[in-house]
Amino acid sequence: MYPCLRLIFAKQNFSKRVSFQNNNLDKSIWIHAASVGEINAVKMLVRTLTETYTQTTFLMTAMTKAGVETAKNISNKLIVRYFPLDLPHLMKRAFLTYHPSLIILVETEIWPNMLYQAYQHKVPVIIINARLSIQSFRRFRLLKLMLHKEFSNICLVCAQSEIDAERFQRLKLANVKNTNNLKFALHLPHHEKNLLRIAWNYHPDDFIISFGCSRPGEEEIMKRVRDKLKTIIPNLKIIIAPRHIQRVNEIKEIFAENEVTIFSDIKPNYPFLIIDEMGILPQMYALSDIVLIGGSFLKFGGHNPLEAVWYEKPVIMGKYYYSCQSTVEKLLSEQAIIISDEESLINDIHTLYLKVEHRLEIGKKAKGILLQNQHALENHLQAINKYLDRL
Repeated sequence: MYPCLRLIFAKQNFSKRVSFQNNNLDKSIWIHAASVGEINAVKMLVRTLTETYTQTTFLMTAMTKAGVETAKNISNKLIVRYFPLDLPHLMKRAFLTYHPSLIILVETEIWPNMLYQAYQHKVPVIIINARLSIQSFRRFRLLKLMLHKEFSNICLVCAQSEIDAERFQRLKLANVKNTNNLKFALHLPHHEKNLLRIAWNYHPDDFIISFGCSRPGEEEIMKRVRDKLKTIIPNLKIIIAPRHIQRVNEIKEIFAENEVTIFSDIKPNYPFLIIDEMGILPQMYALSDIVLIGGSFLKFGGHNPLEAVWYEKPVIMGKYYYSCQSTVEKLLSEQAIIISDEESLINDIHTLYLKVEHRLEIGKKAKGILLQNQHALENHLQAINKYLDRL
């Protein structure tokens, strides 16, 4: 849905979102994604487009510093900028600077002034990897009533699932296709588990639980769970990678000084390790025995579990996974993921600790589902290429 208005006036990166570098583009393809998660989901698609249409200028914008840095690593053919504040005069100036011939929006990045300028300049708009929760559907319906002409400029919606496609169709948007979730189109580097453990000061026999993308309040849950498990899993170690890295000092205060260390200054034999650097998640998942995905144990909507699935790890999520519902439901349909809560988490972890074969089976089953759904990239390319070929 339309992002929270407070982001418009956020102090972080404000100056970079109200200024423009003096490099006018010509007939660019403007791709916009909110931040790291959305950019990682579409990076294979974006890389393929830049390699296929070599004479075309591709511009990618993001809301956050981490998003901009992530986008810069996709391709040296990709121009990367901060997304302008969605204010009328700034968005008008953006269109006069970037001269887009096509706009590609990722997931739910609908900004009214951007949509208005696209309509005014007759620039077609495509939404890729599009998702629409039932809550967002109600808000989108209201927004479409207010911006009826502007929404008519959306020429293609590539939805993550059949449910998402059906909701976009109910909004009477043209040309809605279920192209599946691009987050399944993963290809992550191979990591040797035991070598990583040595590098990270862990013992091969440690039982390591990674908590990826944790959100406020969830670190306390993990501390309480560990306090109850440490007597029955004596070699238990916990790694916490917060969704927002600027929360590291806040998280450290939750734990006693002799309990916690940070990745940039890692020390052996500490029960808790906090990740304070970007780009570490694949390694963290590869060396783990179990992975918990944050944002799902409290009402944040959950985060993508598929990076952990790539490394065949058994994944546990909380019941609040509505932001990645189609992905989780695919895994649930084959019993390839565990949905838990704080009350049952201790038992779920202990069961996986004791039943090694069951643990491995869940991971392999989940990886199989991921591989079965990797056609999402080809589906998106087939749908989008028709528009790029016309340009």
